[in-house]
Amino acid sequence: MSNENPITDGAADDPFEAELVAFLDGELDPAAARRVQAKLDADPALRARAAELKRAFDMLDYLPKPEPSPTFATRTLDKLPAAKGTSGSQPTQPAAPNPRASGASTSVPIPLEPLSQSAVPVAPAPPARAFAWLLGLVLAVGACAAGGYFATAALRPVLFPPREPTAEVVPAEPRVIENLPLYAVADDLAFVSELVAPDLFGDDPALSADPTLRVPPSAATEKTSGEELDALAKAFRALPRDRQREIVKLDADLHAKPAPERDRLFRALEVYAAWLARLGEGDRRGVLTAATPTLRLGVVRDVRARQWRDALPAAVRAKPESIQRWREEESARRERLAFVRRHAEAFATNRSPWPFDTETGRKEVAEFARVAFKIEEGRKSRLAPDELNEFRRTHELGTKDGAWAWHGLLVYELAREHPYLPEPADPKLMYTEFKDLPEPAKLFKKAVAAEVRLRAAVGKWPDYPLEALQLVAKGATVPALGPAKPSEFRQPARGFVEATLLPALTADEKRELSRLEGKWPEYPQRLVQLAHKHDLSIPGVMLPGSPKKWDATYRTARDPR
Repeated sequence: MSNENPITDGAADDPFEAELVAFLDGELDPAAARRVQAKLDADPALRARAAELKRAFDMLDYLPKPEPSPTFATRTLDKLPAAKGTSGSQPTQPAAPNPRASGASTSVPIPLEPLSQSAVPVAPAPPARAFAWLLGLVLAVGACAAGGYFATAALRPVLFPPREPTAEVVPAEPRVIENLPLYAVADDLAFVSELVAPDLFGDDPALSADPTLRVPPSAATEKTSGEELDALAKAFRALPRDRQREIVKLDADLHAKPAPERDRLFRALEVYAAWLARLGEGDRRGVLTAATPTLRLGVVRDVRARQWRDALPAAVRAKPESIQRWREEESARRERLAFVRRHAEAFATNRSPWPFDTETGRKEVAEFARVAFKIEEGRKSRLAPDELNEFRRTHELGTKDGAWAWHGLLVYELAREHPYLPEPADPKLMYTEFKDLPEPAKLFKKAVAAEVRLRAAVGKWPDYPLEALQLVAKGATVPALGPAKPSEFRQPARGFVEATLLPALTADEKRELSRLEGKWPEYPQRLVQLAHKHDLSIPGVMLPGSPKKWDATYRTARDPR
């Protein structure tokens, strides 16, 4: 490395230049800092010189680093296979904006770099389900663990003469220093928590661990020590003090989490760091220079989505509709995996989730399905043939093997796909055929077209009248095609609404419902929404038990309610 001062030759001979360097380094006492600031405010030439010095100063934190030790590993990587492959090249890390100079975000991640593009071996990704690439890539990200900021440390005595420290020293536990290669590329706990989302890194094999796996405590795994630890400590001290505090807080927040959640977040952080190391220079710059953590996550999602599209077969990429179908299938797969992970322990121990953990709960769900889905009424069943077959299959799994989780998820999704409404007390008002609809000739544009459109819904309620309303001529006055006030509901829904739900509503909600009385399906649909809001279940209409508990147990990303 050249011994020339990259800032200026002869700067040390100018007393004010040395004072200006100390000012930019944050090492002047308040009175001296105010004097320098006053001079800068009064002299444009000095301000330009300060900007030039600052740019050179900021680049010190991004100088290349030496090759890492082959023994470097984070806590969970020791469970992965050894990396295999040849050395590769590591793209040059772009300079991220210095948090001290940016008002947009004080938590801009500052990654730690390897010495040169040829110094760090990066294992090529092997076939799917192999974890070898992850170890190799995190070795690249952790290059700082072997040498840290040696180059920076070598230049600082030349650029900035030693002084007695006057600024606050941010205390950090040893584990903060050991995990610095991971913390350096993260913002805060909220940022790390988002990394486990299915559309980010949540479905990565490193996070889809066997629920019976017991990861040993950190004390039992390899620790960074010696020169590596010293280099990391120097790297930590070289960071802006605000950034040091944020990293210490991130470590404390992570270790305040329960062990299983903490381990999963650490694995997500490792996968993210490895992914970031593989990005091309332009994409990596886009991630690291985002003004806020939220914007950074948006950039990560965009890059991940583009990588996903680029990995599709060429024939699929050529057809937008094919891409959309693959995206939906991928989303469904991710959500099912997320559900399995959320109930991993229950699956591993064959334990039934709520409400299938009691005989009463199982019977109540079965009765709801009988009434709301009409599963025993043949052609009048509201479920499609494949849905009905899946319902019976998962129910059999629960009955024979006690595996009720899949059945619970399916029932929850079907209830969202086929919402039910209170039945009318008068069976004659359950319109399920075209000939039964009031004044069909006046209400519908074309009777023949209506019959074709409604054929798939014949015999099904409330599907048939709901579908019929879509064919009503514009401007036509339509009588209610279903019960639109509590007195018209069939029991037990009527009694529950009058005795329990309506008294639980606010005055504004009652006034809103009063304005909707007589309108179908608006009135019963809003009634169901308000019941869900107040965590009440209308018998025979909604899933039995607490709606919020159903959501907490079975809701997936596709069902945002």
